Amino acid sequence: MNLLRCLALALYLVCPTLAQADALHDRFQDMDTNHDGRLDPREHAAAAQAMFKQLDADLDGSVSVDEMRLARQAMDEPASPGQVRQAIAAMDDNGDGQVDADEHRAMAQARFARADANHDGVVTEAEMRQAPGPAAS
Repeated sequence: MNLLRCLALALYLVCPTLAQADALHDRFQDMDTNHDGRLDPREHAAAAQAMFKQLDADLDGSVSVDEMRLARQAMDEPASPGQVRQAIAAMDDNGDGQVDADEHRAMAQARFARADANHDGVVTEAEMRQAPGPAAS
C-alpha cells in the first residue's frame, strides 16, 4: 500500500465527501486483501498497522503532531497545528501528546466497530461509506 493511500486510509472516516468516493473505493479494495467484498478485523488491523508505520516517519514508535501535520499536507488536507493537536488528543490515551501503536490500534478497532453497522463482524464498502467519523467516539 503506498504512502498516499495509507494516509488517505487514516482520514477515511474523518469526513468522506463525494469527491473522495473513488479514493474510498480504492482504499477499500487495497484493504480487502482476500477480495471478498468485506473487511474482516484481520484485514482492517493489517491496514491500520501499515498506516501507522507510514505515519511514524521517524520510526520512534509514535506519531507526533508534526508527523500528523506533514501527513495531512501530503494528502492536500492541511490543518492548523491546533486541529492536528486536537486530532492527536482524541487518540492519546496516556496524555503524552503523541499517538503510540497501542493507541492507534485501539482507535482503529473502535472505528471498525462503529463502521460495522449490522454487527456481523465485517465491514462492507457501503458500511465504510456510512460510518460515523471520530466525533462519534
